[in-house]
Amino acid sequence: MKDTFLRWFAAIGRGDVPAYVYEIVGLAFVWFGVAAFVYVSATDPRGAARRVGANYAGGLNVHLRSMFLPERGAYFAWLQLIGAIALLAIYGFVKLEALLYATVATIVVPPVVLRSMAKRRRKRLDDQVHGFTLALANALKTTASIGEALWITLDVTAKPLREELETALKQVRIGSTLEEALLAMTARAQSTSLDVVVSALLIGRQTGGDLPRILEGTAGSLRELKRLEELTEKVTLGARQSLLIAAAITACLAFFLPRVVPGFFDPLRDTVKGQLVVAQCVFMYFTALYLGYRFTRMDI
Repeated sequence: MKDTFLRWFAAIGRGDVPAYVYEIVGLAFVWFGVAAFVYVSATDPRGAARRVGANYAGGLNVHLRSMFLPERGAYFAWLQLIGAIALLAIYGFVKLEALLYATVATIVVPPVVLRSMAKRRRKRLDDQVHGFTLALANALKTTASIGEALWITLDVTAKPLREELETALKQVRIGSTLEEALLAMTARAQSTSLDVVVSALLIGRQTGGDLPRILEGTAGSLRELKRLEELTEKVTLGARQSLLIAAAITACLAFFLPRVVPGFFDPLRDTVKGQLVVAQCVFMYFTALYLGYRFTRMDI
C-alpha cells in the first residue's frame, strides 16, 4: 500500500496522471460539495430548502394519514433526495441515460404512487357507502341511538370504511360529540358519497325526521348516482383511449421518422421558419393533450 501511494505521488509530480483521474477527483469534490450544501440547507430551520422539504413531506403524510399508515413522509423525502444525488453522482462517472431516467423516477414516482393508492382507497370506500347506508338504516329500526346503530353496523362493514368508523367511534368514546366525530370522518375520508350520507344523517337528527326512511332514500339516490358514474366512465374510457393512442402515434412518428428517413426534419431544424413551425406544433400538441384530458375527465 505504501508503495502504491508513493507511485501515485511520483506520477502526480511528473504530470503522468491520466485525465480520467482528474475528472473523477473533480466530480467527487463537486458532488461532495452539493451533498454538503443540501444537508446544511435542509437542517437549517429557517432555510428555504427546509420549508420546501417540510411542505413536501407534509403532502406525503396527508396521503399516508388518509390510508392509516405511519406518517413517515420526511423519511421518504430523505430517501428520494439521497437516491437522486447518488444517481446523478454515478452519472458523472458513467454516462448512461438510464441513470437520468432513474433519477426522474426517484423524484416523481413515490408521490404519484401514494396519490394513486389514496385514490384507489377512496374509490373502494365510495363503493361501500351504499351498503353501509342500508345497514345503518336497518340498525336504526332496532335502536334510536345513532351511536349504537353505528356500533351494530361496524360488525358488517369491511375496510377501508370500517377503519373510518372505528376512528370516529373512538373519538366519541374519548369525549368528542357524535357530530364532531362524523364531520371529522368525512373530512378525513374525502368521499363525496360519505359526505352525503353524514349530511342526511345529521340533518335528519336535528329536524327529528324518520332517519331509517331518510337513509333508505339516500341509499337509493347513491345507487342511481353510482349507475350514472359507471355509464359515464364507460363513455369517457373510449375517448380517453383514443386520445392516448393518437398522442402515442404522434410521438412515435416524431421519434422514428428521422431514424427511418435521415434528414427528414432538417428543414425544420436548420431554418428559423422551421423552428417556429416546430414550436407551434409542439405547443398545439400539448394544448390538445391538455384539452383532451380536461374533456375526458369524469366529474359528476
